[in-house]
Amino acid sequence: MATFAIMADDPPLTSSADISEAIEHPSRLARFVAARLDPKAYLGLHVTVCLGIAALALWLFGAVLEEVLDNATVVRLDVATLDWMAGHTSATGLRVFTLITHLGDIPVIPVIAIAGAWVLWHQRHRLVLVCWLSAFLGGVLVNRLLKLLIHRSRPLRVLHESSFSFPSGHTMAATIGYGMLAYVMATYWRPRGVKRRVLYIIAAILALAVGVSRIYLGMHFPTDVIGGFAAGTAWVAICVTGTRIARETPAVTPDAQDEERAGGA
Repeated sequence: MATFAIMADDPPLTSSADISEAIEHPSRLARFVAARLDPKAYLGLHVTVCLGIAALALWLFGAVLEEVLDNATVVRLDVATLDWMAGHTSATGLRVFTLITHLGDIPVIPVIAIAGAWVLWHQRHRLVLVCWLSAFLGGVLVNRLLKLLIHRSRPLRVLHESSFSFPSGHTMAATIGYGMLAYVMATYWRPRGVKRRVLYIIAAILALAVGVSRIYLGMHFPTDVIGGFAAGTAWVAICVTGTRIARETPAVTPDAQDEERAGGA
């Protein structure tokens, strides 16, 4: 059961009117901030962190997109980076990064998605299963929609790819896949301290490795990869936030409990 930081006679701040009132009254604002930073409170620290990550990732995505659309200097840097990379590739490097790039595509990501859904279904974690499917299936739809809206062409030497370039689909898929895997493992395995951080660090390293492989192979510009990482991070944070809110929403609120007691009396 979720723990309420503010008792029934001082209900939690959730509506825009409550937030406006909190800003006007410093003591109420202090309680509101304390509740948002309390790990045990409803809509507490975990939700605050997830929303903060989503906001930062969306800001990064918007900043990169703005530069891609409006700044010729960034485009020239993208092209120059790919040209430099093409001059420093090797046969061994191409083989290694071709293997790495599959960590963000078939068969790895679909296997993770299907296996994870099967486990969550049989363990009866229905709410997390919805989050899991939303992250994977929704991520594919979001990536395709962004590609169509932004309509950025692939690097000139890429001839066998029909999809658009921004954001990188492999990088976004890897970010979502390994990010969700780390989240589910951290939620149900419940590692503590360093082990929990290592899970998320490994997920980030795998996503970044896939992104680097796309640049090395000349399939994407660096800004495509940054955009894919930012979009994937934002989408995972949004899905996880929705799941945590749904899981922590109390079935009976303090006001409802008071009404029940009054009715029973």
